Amino acid sequence: MHAKIIRLPQPTPQARERTLAELVARARAGEEPAQSELFRRHVERVYGFVRRLMPDASDHDDIVQDVFVQAMEGLHRLREADAFSGWLRGIAIHIVKNRLRKQRLLGRLGLRRSRSAPPDELAIAELVSPSAPPDVLVELNAVYRTVCRLDPNLRTALILRRVEGLSVPAVAEQLGRSLSTTKRWLASAESQLELELGKGGSHDA
Repeated sequence: MHAKIIRLPQPTPQARERTLAELVARARAGEEPAQSELFRRHVERVYGFVRRLMPDASDHDDIVQDVFVQAMEGLHRLREADAFSGWLRGIAIHIVKNRLRKQRLLGRLGLRRSRSAPPDELAIAELVSPSAPPDVLVELNAVYRTVCRLDPNLRTALILRRVEGLSVPAVAEQLGRSLSTTKRWLASAESQLELELGKGGSHDA
């Protein structure tokens, strides 16, 4: 599935040939073709990351749109152009965690009209290669259902480490937490994941 968000003018041929540093500088100055090219280069990655953080959500497009709107409005705070991708990811994490926190609060107050359904097999299939064997899809479905039940901090740390492939220090930096806290979150997330998947396996036996 592809994100269908933000109506921007098509990037010009010149914009497509510019380096990341040139695009960031021009986008910071308000040049729309540069903003469009930054969006084009990064939207699919951001969209996939948001879907992995919130596979049970129905408003991924809105979340991704918020990420890019905040990014373009806050480009003056970006110190190094090469950090643009990680900076986008940090904005996405902040937005997703706020949404998850709001969902939990509304749930406690009994004000949430409906709960998001857990991701089904079709949704999981959209996150992996079409050539993946059926048994892999079944296993991933179990994994994502478990991930959806994790605390938002644990979920985000686990995905950054195991899906995005970040080192533990990089995960800590992305989350704005100490290395010891990040290690504790990762250990807890992996322990819960292993426990839940073990339960599923014992039921099948």
